[in-house]
Amino acid sequence: MLFPDYRPRRLRQNEALRRMIRETSLSVNDLILPLFVIDGQDVKNPISSMPGHFQLSIDNFLKTAEDVYELGIRRL
Repeated sequence: MLFPDYRPRRLRQNEALRRMIRETSLSVNDLILPLFVIDGQDVKNPISSMPGHFQLSIDNFLKTAEDVYELGIRRL
């Protein structure tokens, strides 16, 4: 049998085997969050080329930085 029709699962039987052959591992240490700061008070301007990201005033930046720190994303 050829690949598209038959895919052996023997290497995925248990967590120990999956961990041993895993090619990619992603942890919270691999994550970064770009934050963009602008002048002003209570400003949160969306960045059109980066959906979900904003230009933040200092007060919003500090709140966001605290939330991110609590999630475990640390700066190097």
